[in-house]
Amino acid sequence: MRTKISKANSKRTHEATINLPLSALRYLSRYPREKKIILEISTDDIRRVNEAETFDEIINEARLDYALGNYTTHKTAKSLIAALES
Repeated sequence: MRTKISKANSKRTHEATINLPLSALRYLSRYPREKKIILEISTDDIRRVNEAETFDEIINEARLDYALGNYTTHKTAKSLIAALES
């Protein structure tokens, strides 16, 4: 009789460091009981301070642009080329 041995799949977490300039933060509210504050962070200031260096960071920056709606759509190759040239 065989005994099943199960291994727990543990995924490594890849941590990234982001520099947040204080000028990018805007205080919204605070919850003293939970010891939490709510801040608004300017994505433009984060981009200004943090340049993408690796391929993963460039892809994540593109995903952020897509989520924020910072993209254009083109129906023809000519319009795409014109947008890339400008």
